[in-house]
Amino acid sequence: MSSAPLSPTPEHPVELDAGAHPVPLAAPGELPAGRPVRRAARRQTRRGYGNVNQLPSGRWRARYTGPDGKRRTIGTYPTRGEADAALAGVLSDVYRGTYRAPERGAVTLATYARRWLAQQTELRPRTVDLYARLLDRWVLAELPVVGSSSRIDLGRVELRALTPTGVAEWFAAVSGAARASATARAERAAGATDAQHARAWARAQGMSVGASGRLPAAVVAGWRTAGRPAAATGAAPSPDAGRTQAAQAYRLLRTVCNAAVRERLIDASPCQVRRAGQVKPAERVPATPEEVDTIAAAMPERYRAAVVAAAWSALRAGELFALERRHVERVPGGGVRLRVEQALVDVAGQPVTFGPPKSDAGRRTVNVHGPAAAALLDHLRTFTGPGAHALVFATESGRPVRASQRTQMFARARRAAGRDDLRWHDLRHTGATRAAEAGATLRELQNRLGHSTIAAALVYQHASDDADRRLAERMAAMTTRETDASNVYRLPA
Repeated sequence: MSSAPLSPTPEHPVELDAGAHPVPLAAPGELPAGRPVRRAARRQTRRGYGNVNQLPSGRWRARYTGPDGKRRTIGTYPTRGEADAALAGVLSDVYRGTYRAPERGAVTLATYARRWLAQQTELRPRTVDLYARLLDRWVLAELPVVGSSSRIDLGRVELRALTPTGVAEWFAAVSGAARASATARAERAAGATDAQHARAWARAQGMSVGASGRLPAAVVAGWRTAGRPAAATGAAPSPDAGRTQAAQAYRLLRTVCNAAVRERLIDASPCQVRRAGQVKPAERVPATPEEVDTIAAAMPERYRAAVVAAAWSALRAGELFALERRHVERVPGGGVRLRVEQALVDVAGQPVTFGPPKSDAGRRTVNVHGPAAAALLDHLRTFTGPGAHALVFATESGRPVRASQRTQMFARARRAAGRDDLRWHDLRHTGATRAAEAGATLRELQNRLGHSTIAAALVYQHASDDADRRLAERMAAMTTRETDASNVYRLPA
């Protein structure tokens, strides 16, 4: 019986029986002389893009060639079945188009996050600045682990090594550190200066002192003689202190990881902490018209009208302080129309520039009437430069007012109204609330605030006690009219 010619190859070696002598190879088509040789038992199985073979150690190795042409080892396994299963899994991903090279994702979170941020050309400069600060302060920083003496540094972890457990541990560390930082800031703010204590003491004694500025020497001397009493008090830290910063940091990390998923650097986002990115904003009580007037009176004279205009126009601070003389138009009835076409771009450490409003809906006109319009027109005559491009609210040199300057002035002035809780942005809340109380529809409120959606406008609606009382009175009046009507049938008791 004839057989096919046998020739050794690197893949199919020839193995001799124990004790056998080497046998000369036969010519093609001839049988070898002497004892026949046997084909070696194959210990290698080839597949479409991979193979499984047994190593000298006895373990089985699974290897494959990826779509990029690179030869890779999946691993070694104690049995051939396990190696086959591992290879089948990888090849299945290749055939389905879901394959991801193992070295993808072998980049640290810090490297990837900073590269991702540099590529976000559509973000506003202030947003880029916020993200950069969140990365440096919370996402990529080394933080103490809650309940442990160890520390966690997520920035040094490779993307492929990020896990839901690791992210949950990081978020707990961020929440604890952010709360400690916010509490410390509140305690420092509560620690009033000697001037603040002296001013509060003088008012308690019935003395007439301004809300800001230099105190008379006699007042300071009297306060010292009285034993330097700590008359000024600060607000206690909020129980949710630091929650907003922790939520912002988590949302940014989640955005970065989602981008890595889209680039197929990782299979799924490790950010799985429930409600970690959510924060319920504290209900803020809008300033009353009387409080707005008090705060405005306590501001430096050239910025008093800015407080009034902010409270009645509901413009964003960046929009208000970017207004130029050409953007203010007088309308019949003594009112003014404000054309919002630009906004200040104020990033710490950089020169102030001008950019577009927050969104397309931000380009709008807002009308102001009554005392607010009168105050604005008076300000134009007194403090605004003569040119069409002169800023309506500017420094004495005509330069834009930076956010830090505005915040410092407002922080001193709000104390005169006893509203240490107010921020400048809350004046926008005040304007939105007053518009709603005046009967503005959601669409009108949306347009006045420059919001793209009605849902965003709802954030600025605050039901006041007076509004609710008036609503109850109208409801009661309706009930009375219905009861007194002659065509109403009264049900038996």
